[in-house]
Amino acid sequence: MYPGNFHYKYTDLYFTTATVKDWRHLLRPDKYKKIITDSLDYLVKEQTVRVHAFVIMPNHFHIIWQMLAEQDLSKIQLRFMKYVAQQIKFDLFDHHPKVLEYFKVGRKDREYQFFKERPLSIPLFTDPIVAQKMEYIHRNPVQPKWRLADDPEKYPWSSAAFYLRAEMHWTFLTHFWYGSDWPPPFE
Repeated sequence: MYPGNFHYKYTDLYFTTATVKDWRHLLRPDKYKKIITDSLDYLVKEQTVRVHAFVIMPNHFHIIWQMLAEQDLSKIQLRFMKYVAQQIKFDLFDHHPKVLEYFKVGRKDREYQFFKERPLSIPLFTDPIVAQKMEYIHRNPVQPKWRLADDPEKYPWSSAAFYLRAEMHWTFLTHFWYGSDWPPPFE
């Protein structure tokens, strides 16, 4: 049952975290971050999901996304993660075979595994919870542990500048509260 203040904008809305196996810093190269953003862009263009916020860190990433047209989260998530893993595997095979060996697993269904099993996905039901998760996502790169940027909006692999400065670098993003009415027209 949904909370009393449930609104359609919360239908199939999730905060998802995917973590690299053994917390290795596999996502440090920008080319691997780009695989993730290109994949999100593709899913948005095919109208499978709406992406509201994201951050890509060296060993994990977070997304606030919404499944569209009765899409199944587990199927979309599996498709997305499989594609990202395959693209990373192809690049490692061609350019970094020694790194690829760190991700070798002895499983019947796969030779390599780059991410922990089943990314964590939490349904979101209220504006305060969405705001809290978004703040967490955007503050991640400036945490003392990471120090990837001085300010959240200066970290390029995040939606922070979209929300804080109305920068439209990531065309796949949809503002959670303003939708396609963002950014506001400047006079």
